Amino acid sequence: MGWVARLFAALGCLALCYPFWTLAEEKPANRAADSRVLTVGLMPYLSTRTLLANYQPIAVALESALKQPVQLLTAPDFDTFVKRVIDGEYDIALLAPHYARLASKEYGYTPLLLHKAAIRGMLVTSRSQPLNSFDELRGQNIAIVDRSALIVIAGAATLAENGLKENTDYRFVETVSHSSALHNAITGRARAALVSYSTLQLAAPELQRDAVVWRDVANIPGQFYIAHSRVPLARQQAVKAALQAFEKSPEGQQFFEKTKHGGLREPTADDNALLDRTLPETRRQLGNLLR
Repeated sequence: MGWVARLFAALGCLALCYPFWTLAEEKPANRAADSRVLTVGLMPYLSTRTLLANYQPIAVALESALKQPVQLLTAPDFDTFVKRVIDGEYDIALLAPHYARLASKEYGYTPLLLHKAAIRGMLVTSRSQPLNSFDELRGQNIAIVDRSALIVIAGAATLAENGLKENTDYRFVETVSHSSALHNAITGRARAALVSYSTLQLAAPELQRDAVVWRDVANIPGQFYIAHSRVPLARQQAVKAALQAFEKSPEGQQFFEKTKHGGLREPTADDNALLDRTLPETRRQLGNLLR
């Protein structure tokens, strides 16, 4: 049975400033004194330094195409980032597909594009202590970034199908980023980590050397670029066109090769139908974060 079927069954049962750099801990409203600055929020799935460095080429391309200052922003954790998206603190946001669908349906954002490469969720362990069966996770911790992340929702469904119940047979332990989750598994602070494939590809060489993928648990649509409704429609289309032009440029090709995001594509009705099925559990996990 594919992960989507397992997930749905389980759910049924259950800026860079100067010119681009910015700090994750600062709130966007405190920095965007110039109303012409286009703020782009990046989901903090990597360390702040790595995240902002990786996405600098997009900021440069947008600023050049739009003739407008662009500020890349992030947040110290997923909850803070999602809350800022909900509160409308970003003009453009790049985030996980289920968060993007929620923001588009309920919080005034419009989907523009998404990464072609699917998000591949994996259980990763230390190479020195590989897993041989799901039973070896009993009584153990599994490092994650955030319980509301879609790969974690899918991972919990996979574990349930294999006889493991969260908080009874194993426990998820949240960390500040996928990189931190990976580090916890490699150093023995957790028995395994549930992370994305791109995280492993972008990890430091020593982490890649010491990690081993045990099992794939999810294959879901890539991250979405979404625009807040306050951004005029013509400007939204200009942002979309700039991203598409960036994809075809040498800088864009280098970016997508480095990040393993595979390029850009339009959202489809099938994407939306799949993500709509995940929204009840997404809302449950986000809880009081949603207004």
